[in-house]
Amino acid sequence: MVSMKRLVAVAAVSMLGLSACGGTDSGSPAVPGEAKGNDLIASAPVAAAADILPGSTMEKIKQRGELLVGGSLDAPLLSQQNPTTGEVEGFDADMGKALAKYIIGEPRVKIVNSASETREALLSNGTVDVVFQTYTITPERAEQVAFAGPYYSSGLSLAVRKGTTGITKPEDLNGKTVIAGANTPAVSAIKKLAPQAKIVTFGSDPECMQALKQERGDAYVQDETLLVANAQKDPSVQVVGSPFTEDPYGIGLKHGDDQFKKFVNDWLKKIQADGLWQKTWKNSLGTVVQGEAPTPPQIGSVPGS
Repeated sequence: MVSMKRLVAVAAVSMLGLSACGGTDSGSPAVPGEAKGNDLIASAPVAAAADILPGSTMEKIKQRGELLVGGSLDAPLLSQQNPTTGEVEGFDADMGKALAKYIIGEPRVKIVNSASETREALLSNGTVDVVFQTYTITPERAEQVAFAGPYYSSGLSLAVRKGTTGITKPEDLNGKTVIAGANTPAVSAIKKLAPQAKIVTFGSDPECMQALKQERGDAYVQDETLLVANAQKDPSVQVVGSPFTEDPYGIGLKHGDDQFKKFVNDWLKKIQADGLWQKTWKNSLGTVVQGEAPTPPQIGSVPGS
């Protein structure tokens, strides 16, 4: 989980934002001089031929020649399309590219822009192979999809309009109107910690941010990683208090494909051991969070993983 104390020195950092929809091919070369992320992917490992089992999901992806990823195009530091290069950049985006290279030999990825309420359907109907989208592992979700990982741990935090007083912790939300993403752990957390709060939900992080700025709610509850990125981009919003949950992010997979889950978990162990995971974090979230890369969470360490 990212500590708020590590974020004090980054208030002056600004981020480019771009909202987009639909799919995008993020495997094209970046503009010269802007290829730091691609340099990381160049060092990413490739699976041995013996690991691409006949008839497996891995073989189907390799034969197709691209990895279909459910993700975002407008999440700064995580998965955001660069308006200059067209590349999708950030921690989740680079993780997807690294997995694609591991399977295919090249970082060929097509991102299918998904919302929190559509991820399960995209996996179950085969529209995407994996989901990299701050997808918190829960036992309830694990009944519908499989999760590799966890590959990162964050936590729910509060965002308010700058100048707001009286809201610093979840209990302060009682009697307030609170914004949350539809079908996210924030909804149940608010109900538990602030049962007198009125909850209004929206389908995406940008919609939630817009609602907060339009005063359609007093606070927005979301993963700290997303809120910090939003606050860096938009100084009219500030993150208050400290994270009050621990939310392990998993890589969403189609339910029942144990072979593919083991393959992805083995890949995670490999990139954690060789330092690629840490370098990917430093190149994305680590550009606005002080200190060394955190220790990756233990794979299979939470219920549902």
